[in-house]
Amino acid sequence: MSNTIDSIPAEVEIFKDTKTLMEKETIELLFLLRYARKHRSDVYNLRINVHRATEQGNEMQEYNAASYSDYEEATRKVWVIENIIKERIGYFPSKVTEKFIYIYLDRINQSNEKKMKIKESSVQENA
Repeated sequence: MSNTIDSIPAEVEIFKDTKTLMEKETIELLFLLRYARKHRSDVYNLRINVHRATEQGNEMQEYNAASYSDYEEATRKVWVIENIIKERIGYFPSKVTEKFIYIYLDRINQSNEKKMKIKESSVQENA
């Protein structure tokens, strides 16, 4: 995998199956993790609002159950993306900021530019 950005993935790609996500570049997964966390936050806020409305006596029981299910699904998607990233780079970032992405790309570019040199050892044989 080349770890370059040919195109930034669309937010809707967070809903792809695990096998498809595993085929994505790591940099794409970092963007998708950012989107997935935002989606989970939005779903959580909706869940809280539905829960409050239910407590105030509004008939929203079916929405309440659906909001819990949606939040669980969003959380699982975040976990899947985090685990793929962790498997590749050894950890998953607690925050995926623009700065983090640029630093990550810069490190990749630096490592691609650096040529590996193997020096011959100067071992003298004792005769």
